Amino acid sequence: MFKLIIKSISTQTIKYRNASSLNRLYSTSNNSGSNGSHFNMEKMSKKKYTPIDTPKLLSISSFFRYPEGGVNEYANLSKGTAFLVQTPKSGFIGKPNNSIYCISCAHITHPFQFPNLYKEEQYSWLYVLGESNIKAQLEYRDDETGKLLHSIPLKPPYYLHPLLDLVVFKVDEDDFKKSNIPYQASIIELEPYDFPKEGNPGRLFGYQLVNEKENIMKPMQIDFQFHFAESSERFFLSTESVSPMGVCGGPVVNIENEVIGMVEGLVQIDPTLIDKTPNPKKREFLRKTNNNTVFIPSQVLNNFISSIDSNIGFSP
Repeated sequence: MFKLIIKSISTQTIKYRNASSLNRLYSTSNNSGSNGSHFNMEKMSKKKYTPIDTPKLLSISSFFRYPEGGVNEYANLSKGTAFLVQTPKSGFIGKPNNSIYCISCAHITHPFQFPNLYKEEQYSWLYVLGESNIKAQLEYRDDETGKLLHSIPLKPPYYLHPLLDLVVFKVDEDDFKKSNIPYQASIIELEPYDFPKEGNPGRLFGYQLVNEKENIMKPMQIDFQFHFAESSERFFLSTESVSPMGVCGGPVVNIENEVIGMVEGLVQIDPTLIDKTPNPKKREFLRKTNNNTVFIPSQVLNNFISSIDSNIGFSP
């Protein structure tokens, strides 16, 4: 799993912080095991603390065309969040790994494999699409207005996890060094971290779609508490308000500035349907997870990316 090391793509290493945030989470040097999401700032003023760093992320958009169905020009398909990562040093000698990848949710680039996440009236045409109908791009956006400033096309191959809503792209670092880019996106290096405990606080980062017609997506962050692990591949978080869909593909950062995973999706179920569930255990599970944010733990991300990087393939 990995630690949030905000690495500039230039030769410098930069820590990014959100200067306008009035509700930061802090980690004290002698209170790192705290389970609360709110802290006594008067006591903390006498101790060392580290703000949760705000990484510089990218939005991701996919487009499709289907000439056989009359869609000759590329049209909007889906949007979300993406971030750049670098795998750990490899081997016993600790050889540096310079490969840069972009990760996000596969339902953004491959919706035909996740039709249940879309409206029923979209099912019929989603099934006829394939990779040849899709193009995707990474996007730089203005922090204040959410307007698109610059885009970088994502080139195949698309590395899809066989079981999870996860897509990985290998990207060219030179594309992110050009003088015309609006800002330097963060590269998150993958490092081990301790397994989270129930109640541990942290923060989600990503984009929120504000105006689809005007293509406005604004950066956002949401405080969370770790809820529970359903399995080794899927963890749940509780938040005060339901996370917006645009945050899918964004990093999950704990109070120690460690990235503990990537947002995979959201659980939203009509409470009346939950009440009608006949199986008591299933009904209780649905109540427990409703309105939770689901994320893929970083160890899974790390293993998948490392397998791609080493060209040995992935075995679930």
